[in-house]
Parts: sequence; C-alpha cells; structure tokens
Amino acid sequence: MPTIDVKDFGNTKVIKIRGEFFLQFVRTVEESWNKAVADGAEVVGIDCKDLKFLDSSAIGTLVKILNYANTHKITLVFFDLNDSITRIFNKAKLNKIFTILSREEFETQYLQ
Repeated sequence: MPTIDVKDFGNTKVIKIRGEFFLQFVRTVEESWNKAVADGAEVVGIDCKDLKFLDSSAIGTLVKILNYANTHKITLVFFDLNDSITRIFNKAKLNKIFTILSREEFETQYLQ
C-alpha cells in the first residue's frame, strides 16, 4: 500500500510518495497536491526516493500537476529519484519536461 506525507517548509512543500503509484492512488496524490497549493506553496518538491513504480495513470497525474504548476507559477521539482524511477522517467521522456534534482540540489536551492 502506497503512502504519502506532506511536509511544510513555508512557501516550499515536499510531497513524499512511498511505494507503487497506481491508478488507485491518483486521488490521494491529487489531494496532497491540492492541499499544498491551497497552503500557499510557491515550490513543491516531489520526493521520489521511496517511490518504487509508476503506471501510466500516475504519469498522467504528474503531467497534469506540472501543467497546473506552470499555469499558476508554482515551481515543481522531482528529486532523489532512485534507479527504477529514473529509468521510467527516461523511457517516457519525462526527464525532458520535469525538473529533476538530487536531494542535495533540492535542499540547497529550496530549503535554505
């Protein structure tokens, strides 16, 4: 069963997704995103360290979130991708549309 945590760092929110992100988990991720945005997020980081797998509905949800972020001037950053998620992002060419950083880069740029 996937889990999600949202941490508040003022204008920066971090959404940590653990487990496998399938269709059944889309609503939970969208609700977490909506809460972060409603709480005034200017930057949202998606922590992918413990994310094991994404299906096509999950990818669609992440693209939908990116589109919302772009139209509302919210910076969306994916960080700390493990090898499995890196391969999925590269295969789906998501690495060309998403901002992807290491944990250190994200923390240095957005949490200090």
